Amino acid sequence: MSFQIILREGIRGGFVGPTTRYAVQIQGDKSGATVTQSTLKPDSKTDYNTMAGGASFEDLANLVQILKDQLSKLPTEQPPGSEDIYDLDTSIIFACDDFEWCNGGPGGCAQGQSSVKATEEQKEKFKELVELLKGVGQNFAISAA
Repeated sequence: MSFQIILREGIRGGFVGPTTRYAVQIQGDKSGATVTQSTLKPDSKTDYNTMAGGASFEDLANLVQILKDQLSKLPTEQPPGSEDIYDLDTSIIFACDDFEWCNGGPGGCAQGQSSVKATEEQKEKFKELVELLKGVGQNFAISAA
């Protein structure tokens, strides 16, 4: 089983495209995973403090299962990229062998309305998953990259 998880804060754009302020990326398989966490440096739009680390598959197997179970119950905006339906300016991209899920938001001048909306309960669940992924980044990405 291989998997990739990306958490990105800063998905809404305006006149210009969005600026990612914070990101966690987890990529792995049964032999283990790499975890990177990047935080935008103050007064910068392109320079990041990046930390990296590793984790065993056993450390992350529960996370992968939780994400698969919970994200499969959450909607995504339609059409893709039309609206940030979770109102967190944050996206999660998740892919494993047999499942993919991705939410987004307007990336620049093109703003739209999604035909699908998230309920308050769904927004809360999404927020919990965001916090879970931030915790993984903080726990495993511990060395300067």
